Amino acid sequence: MPVPSAAPPERQSPWLEIVAAVVLSIASLMTTWSTYQAAQWSRDQIAAGSAATVVLLESARLSSLGGQAILIDVVTFTNWVQAFSAGDQRAAEFYRERFRDEFRPAFEAWVASDPLENPEAASSPFALPEYAPARTQEAAALRDEAARLQLEAQTASNNVAYYNRNTLFLASALFFVALSRMFYKAQVRLAVQLIAIIFLIVGLLNVLRGPIL
Repeated sequence: MPVPSAAPPERQSPWLEIVAAVVLSIASLMTTWSTYQAAQWSRDQIAAGSAATVVLLESARLSSLGGQAILIDVVTFTNWVQAFSAGDQRAAEFYRERFRDEFRPAFEAWVASDPLENPEAASSPFALPEYAPARTQEAAALRDEAARLQLEAQTASNNVAYYNRNTLFLASALFFVALSRMFYKAQVRLAVQLIAIIFLIVGLLNVLRGPIL
């Protein structure tokens, strides 16, 4: 009695092969794009982070120099006040001549306000807007710039994570489209390919909505 031969595998649908090829092509292309964007944003993150560090160091240096200048102003002004209060005009003039150029406008404005008689006068020249040491102002501006660079670095870091996550969706699409070719039944292949298409659509939408560098 002849042994019955095994049933031949179900004929493959050409449409399923076309769908698999399209999904494979698009997913591969989008994976390359996401990887490229992640690398670009990673370089931007490193550059912004490094620049922020340099700016912060310069800000700290200027802030230290500005603090030293303020200390000099405070000491010379205090000595002037003591000499003036003691009626020692010679000593008062000595200290007055040693005021720094940045301090003089504030001091002159304070003296012009007649602080001994005017109750509304500022308590000292340091409370007036005329007193604005350049290095202190520069340090403050650099701190603002460093904060901007740090925000830029954080934004770039978020974008790196965004594109890295998207590669997972696209990799899943590639996995399922490859897995679908292991099945002979058209219904099973179609079901697996639909899963791949869903991941592909999510990845494609993320690419379309993602920031580009």
